[in-house]
Amino acid sequence: MMRVHGYMSDTEPWLYGEEACGIIHDYINIRYRLLPYIYSEAAMVSRNGSTIMRPMIFDFSHDRSALSADSQFMFGHSLLINPVTAPGVTSWSTYLPSTEGGWYDFWSGKRHDGGRDITTAVDINTIPVFVKAGSIIPMADHGQSSAETPSDTVELNIYPGADASFDLYHDDGTTYAYESGDYSIVPLKWDDKSRTLTIGKSYGNIPPAAKHFTIKTLGKTSQIDYSGHPVKVKL
Repeated sequence: MMRVHGYMSDTEPWLYGEEACGIIHDYINIRYRLLPYIYSEAAMVSRNGSTIMRPMIFDFSHDRSALSADSQFMFGHSLLINPVTAPGVTSWSTYLPSTEGGWYDFWSGKRHDGGRDITTAVDINTIPVFVKAGSIIPMADHGQSSAETPSDTVELNIYPGADASFDLYHDDGTTYAYESGDYSIVPLKWDDKSRTLTIGKSYGNIPPAAKHFTIKTLGKTSQIDYSGHPVKVKL
């Protein structure tokens, strides 16, 4: 999921200097914390013909302003990314498409209504990233590769404002054994009206990696054990 373009042009991260190398290191760690989300979205590509990097028209074809926001994109179905493409700026405008429940700033958690442009502070460390309301973002401790034995605790970040669903996918991280059913899927559903998260029965030929869930939403945190059988959590 990370590629630095360049041919014989010294594009290794550590060649950009100590400051840049530190920033790149931090973002790699964020990427690996997001691996449960990214890996599950990648599984949807294989299983359902989905797409990870999604132009605005894929999800917001009803919103004409979103279609003209040609530098931003969805990363999976929940994260809106808006790269900063100019040097030396301290603020950056992002169009938040019209959607039920609005959007949340990934960094601060602040909620914004959709259907409008907003301006956020940026610097060399930070680009605009927003989460669509009605999203479940699974995260874990950062590691070094998908081949590592994952942590048995998964953090489920609930972004309320609309109903949400997500299939948490896991396999061995290295082989094609998943093609023979050696994977697990844990279905997750958020009912926004009742503020209830349902963690469904896992399926697949291997047990789920997650044995414990830490569930977070709007400053509230709950922790539950999971044995592969359905459980409901009211938040």
